[in-house]
Amino acid sequence: MDETNGTAGPPPAEAPEKVARAREFCTGLLERLGAAVDLEVKETADQIGVALNPRAGNALELSSALVEAIQYLVNRVVNPRSEGRKWVNLEVGGFAQEGDPAVKAMAERLAATAIRTGKVLAVAPISARERRQIHLALVDHEGVVTRSEGEGIFRQLLVIPAARGER
Repeated sequence: MDETNGTAGPPPAEAPEKVARAREFCTGLLERLGAAVDLEVKETADQIGVALNPRAGNALELSSALVEAIQYLVNRVVNPRSEGRKWVNLEVGGFAQEGDPAVKAMAERLAATAIRTGKVLAVAPISARERRQIHLALVDHEGVVTRSEGEGIFRQLLVIPAARGER
């Protein structure tokens, strides 16, 4: 945590111990669930991506609810404290090159509404993956900033009109 303002700092550019912990946890959990799944793990500057690729004969359905639950658990294991937190993002069937276009369009509508009304918009409930896609879609958007608040299922996304001079 940043001692001066009480906020968590940026994620480390490289965190091989977190990558190994994410791989080990996902492999062990999926094996115990009886899944026949190959894992591909890759690290970027801001996240750890884990692609779940079902093998022939896999009997476990990798539903969105199951993947979201595993993603929540692996993030709690890999990031037990807020300092040095590096997000672990699970994908089924390989890595997605682009985010969901519907989520990106929603982000643009939220930004336009926040700017037009001058009010903070609280968006809940949406999945962690969708929150992240909205954050990324609006990171360079002129006139708004985004922030997530809360924990677990109570976590919500805030779209905040930027004060003059911000962004």
